[in-house]
Amino acid sequence: MNEKLDYYKVLGVDKNATAKDIKKAYRKLAREYHPDHNKSPEAEEKFKQISEAYEVLSDENKRRAYDQFGHAGIGGSHGFGGFGGFDGFQSGPIDMGDLSDILGSIFGGSGFGGFSGFSGFGGFNDFTQAAGQRTKRGRDLKYRMKLSFEEAIKGGEYELDVQKEIPCEACKGTGAKDQKLTKCKTCDGKGHIQKVQNSIFGQMAVMQECPDCHGKGEVPVEKCDVCHGTGLKTQTEKVKVKIPAGAYDGMILRFRGGGHAAEGGGTVGDLYIELEVEPHESFERRGNDIYSRWSISPAKATLGTVEEIDTVHGPVKLKIPAGTQPNTTFRLKGKGAPDVRGRGVGDHYVVIQVQIPTKLSKEEKALWEQLRATEDAA
Repeated sequence: MNEKLDYYKVLGVDKNATAKDIKKAYRKLAREYHPDHNKSPEAEEKFKQISEAYEVLSDENKRRAYDQFGHAGIGGSHGFGGFGGFDGFQSGPIDMGDLSDILGSIFGGSGFGGFSGFSGFGGFNDFTQAAGQRTKRGRDLKYRMKLSFEEAIKGGEYELDVQKEIPCEACKGTGAKDQKLTKCKTCDGKGHIQKVQNSIFGQMAVMQECPDCHGKGEVPVEKCDVCHGTGLKTQTEKVKVKIPAGAYDGMILRFRGGGHAAEGGGTVGDLYIELEVEPHESFERRGNDIYSRWSISPAKATLGTVEEIDTVHGPVKLKIPAGTQPNTTFRLKGKGAPDVRGRGVGDHYVVIQVQIPTKLSKEEKALWEQLRATEDAA
């Protein structure tokens, strides 16, 4: 995410703009700077900025957070420290839905190669006010996953080990031995305390989470011997994740409910997976389109030929007409990368290169000299 962008300036609207105004401005600018129609060098970058701005301002919650805290307010839902899409892809994480709906069963097992994970993503817990107390949200998890170029195009289900905090079975997540809890004396069961702080406006009363019960309003009569009162324990679990066909390098997927459990039975955090796609030796991806180069001899370029071209969908026959010039580009429609949101398939573009021989046999040299003599005579 580009932290220097002012999303309102990017779309040319003021901060009081309605959702309708924002949508109208986005459509106008998107048509003007879409790379398919605008071939200027800056169009692609401008289109990315427009899409990024619209993604935030068109979402009521993201816009409210952005208005209040700037880019820091949307850091947990719109990209991660520079990670994101490329060549016109959406830069924010793609929501893959509830983990329980998509991943299926969670199994125990050994490690899975090619993954490296680290917990603690997010750095803080969310809170929601309910019944005078605060319910915590578990921390998010972030993992990085490597895919080959072909695996990313095809998509599919993959397994990885996830180390996460889950409710302690011994105390049922209460943190208390024999699940016996008592009202917190520090906050009188409210889950928060009031403190008086000095400010430029004088003394102000501030509500803070109770340091003893951590917002739960209750504390263990005796702490659990297994989790030592936290109500959580760390466990490695094998999960199945579905990667969409057409996944691209830097893409971030969000699986709701796949992160750490929260203390006191709050909302489970999310699992984020950043994809690292290895480059291909022959194919170059630009958005959903794929480019490759194909070499033919001068004779084939002159007389025409039919070549079997490699694509991510398998070999495809391409008719190259007589008189084809070097760097001529042919399009193989629908032979590119699938759109990750199911909006069609890109194309494959073949750039023809004419391979000039560097060494000739006596017979070949004689034929070329004969051809040159004919051209000189003409």
